[in-house]
Amino acid sequence: MNNAIVDVRNVSITIDTFQGPLRVIRNQDISLQPGEILGIVGESGCGKSVLVNSLMGLLPYGKTKIKADTFMIDGNDCLEFTEDDWNELRGTTVAMVFQDPMTSLNPIMTIGEQMYEVIHRTNAYGEGYEERAIAIDLLKMGLSTPERRLSQYPHELSGGMRQRVCIAMAVAGRPKILICDEPTTALDITTEAQILRLMQTLAVEAGIGIIFISHNLRVIAQICDRVMVMYAGKCVESATVEGIFNEPRHPYTLGLLLALPQGKWHGELKAVEGQPPDLFDLPRGCAFNPRCKWAMRICGNRIPMVTNVGEGHQFTCWLAKLEGL
Repeated sequence: MNNAIVDVRNVSITIDTFQGPLRVIRNQDISLQPGEILGIVGESGCGKSVLVNSLMGLLPYGKTKIKADTFMIDGNDCLEFTEDDWNELRGTTVAMVFQDPMTSLNPIMTIGEQMYEVIHRTNAYGEGYEERAIAIDLLKMGLSTPERRLSQYPHELSGGMRQRVCIAMAVAGRPKILICDEPTTALDITTEAQILRLMQTLAVEAGIGIIFISHNLRVIAQICDRVMVMYAGKCVESATVEGIFNEPRHPYTLGLLLALPQGKWHGELKAVEGQPPDLFDLPRGCAFNPRCKWAMRICGNRIPMVTNVGEGHQFTCWLAKLEGL
């Protein structure tokens, strides 16, 4: 039985630009179970943010075309949603934590005012609730003296504190899905660890399904249950954290892992050579083949099909299919 709270299959997303239609996501699947933390990794421009923004209905209205076999969020078919439909879903079913907490908060409103507005608008607590008590309880997840924070403005808080406020606001509507778009990028390592523990607590204790985007593979290894590796608008490998880090099958995944500092690292990092392709002019066959040192003739002529190895481990690579990496 499929209990997925996100069940999107074969989705393609095209955005109208001044250069013409740009197909940002190509025939992609994404699923999420309650209490699961799904990591999405890949270089800038590979389509991570566009994919998750589509789950919030945040793509440019009137300029975006979404096609999919299935586009279900918590049992709702969202393919033909209007803006009003998305407004019903945002905050209560799916919520988002953005990268920069300073631009996510209103600088001329106190933390309390912003918390109260979210609690009131989502209406997730029924009748007779007290907004202040709920706000204090939510802020206790990561902040000391939450009563004091309610009267403060965003500029009076540190970056880590502001991000905790954003997380508290995101979960104020009791959503089933929380999308985190690089929420720890601007934080120091200690604050980052505290935010990651908070995410794990939300998944384990509240049963919230979390989609976590990050460029930091060590963060992904620490927090996630499953990982999607995206390249040029498509997932090239998907597996459990153990499968991705211990048995990578796609050359791009292997390249990302080799770019990490090793245990006794000395010298230069082993960066993936070349640049991501222009989405207006994708190469024939496998999109990664111009950068792949193992590329074969077939890689430049035919797009590899999805191959399954073991439970939940999928990849798209001719070489790995024939010989393994």
